Amino acid sequence: MANRERNKKILLELGKQPDNNQCADCGAPDPDWACYKLGVFVCLNCSGIHRSLSSHVKSIKLDFWEDELVKSLKRAVDSS
Repeated sequence: MANRERNKKILLELGKQPDNNQCADCGAPDPDWACYKLGVFVCLNCSGIHRSLSSHVKSIKLDFWEDELVKSLKRAVDSS
């Protein structure tokens, strides 16, 4: 459970960064979804589009993120 809370905190902090606080696709504020392979944050509507394209998208608030997925997202965000 500690990892779950720690990972959620990391995800929320990443989402608050200036480059991540709006949807990478449509510009909607405060996106709740992230594409962990691309390192972008997207809104609910755009997350559906990404899922239909087989992108790896998860909710930063509702889904469980394994340590490796959080690291993958962080690496992708840091490199963009």
